[in-house]
Amino acid sequence: MYRSALASNLITRPTMHRLSATSQRANSNGIIMSLMNQPTQSPASRRPLIRGIATLITFLIPFVVSFVAAVGFTTTAALACACGCSVFDVGGLQLPQEQDHGGSVFLEYWSQDQTENYVGSSRAPASLNTDKEINTQWINVGFTYMFNRDWGVMTRIPTTNRTLTTDTQTALGIQSYNTKDVGDIEVMGMYTGFFNDMSTGVMFGLKLPTGTFNAPGLDRDSQIGTGSTDLQVGAFHRGLLTGDNAWQYFGQVMWRQPFLYQAAADPQGFFDGNGTLVQTYYPGAQIDGAVGIIYNNWYHVGFLDKITPLAQVILSHRDNDTGTGADPYNSGFDRVMLSPGVEFTKVVDEANNRVVKTYIDVEIPVYYRGNAANNAGTEGQLVAPYAIKLVTSYMF
Repeated sequence: MYRSALASNLITRPTMHRLSATSQRANSNGIIMSLMNQPTQSPASRRPLIRGIATLITFLIPFVVSFVAAVGFTTTAALACACGCSVFDVGGLQLPQEQDHGGSVFLEYWSQDQTENYVGSSRAPASLNTDKEINTQWINVGFTYMFNRDWGVMTRIPTTNRTLTTDTQTALGIQSYNTKDVGDIEVMGMYTGFFNDMSTGVMFGLKLPTGTFNAPGLDRDSQIGTGSTDLQVGAFHRGLLTGDNAWQYFGQVMWRQPFLYQAAADPQGFFDGNGTLVQTYYPGAQIDGAVGIIYNNWYHVGFLDKITPLAQVILSHRDNDTGTGADPYNSGFDRVMLSPGVEFTKVVDEANNRVVKTYIDVEIPVYYRGNAANNAGTEGQLVAPYAIKLVTSYMF
């Protein structure tokens, strides 16, 4: 979730200026991913043991929690959407950095088209699943602000356009149902005061039940809102792989746990005349983690001040859904995705620290295992062959 909560931050410090590429590469971990830099060495480099522990903890979190969930820990929880869209919330270059400054507004575009039916870890015939396609585009706007070098806030307002194509198993046959509305708004805080270079931090906040969860024709796990209030907790760490600052690494994890729920009348009830039947719905808890490497030594390319490519692995675990409006047999998954990406940086007003960044990646699943079993004539889960994320932020 915290994609752009971490895009840019207001940092109170002495007047800054831009250094040469040579000076940038010579600086410590605190100045590893931005164009604007302070000509000071971070004291974090003098604490290798503490930094090593932070790195280990951050990298282990997604694997440990996913393992615990996989061997039997289940909850009656909810996440942002049953389609697994929280994969967009981790990874990328939107982590806070020592030289980030001011506030930031951001615009996100996410897209995925779920068309491939999976039973377990294998593709299965589309005929087994009554759902045929879930096509979704998100356009999100948001704002971040750092009160000081330690504390910051972020809010994100998503707008979702989703079309579900499904076999109604009635005389209607295969039909498509669309919903387009504001989704579940997120409000998050972050603490980055563990080190002066802001290389390690935690995030915490709420997803609010502002999105619709009763659009006609879409089952509860395909609605753009969950009807729940979710607690969201995450952490990140970044550091150097080479002493010249050219190669870096990062790790990030985000966990979502709801604690308030809302029931609703069956939005597909008109299929069989049960439109007044009130159902409960508790989507499975989810954890997403990302680890990646960054090349940080590509300056002054054309009209751009910097181009920063990266390669990352994104891992997810989700528990199965529960409730009378859920399909517990065909929900819950484990997923591994490979994701190349690149960020473009342009300083539009150096004197006033105005910077535009545009980031894009593609996320490709290389492993997917979905819970699946025949339930009332349907079996499997729809998976997107790829997903796209595009983020543009303006720092001021």
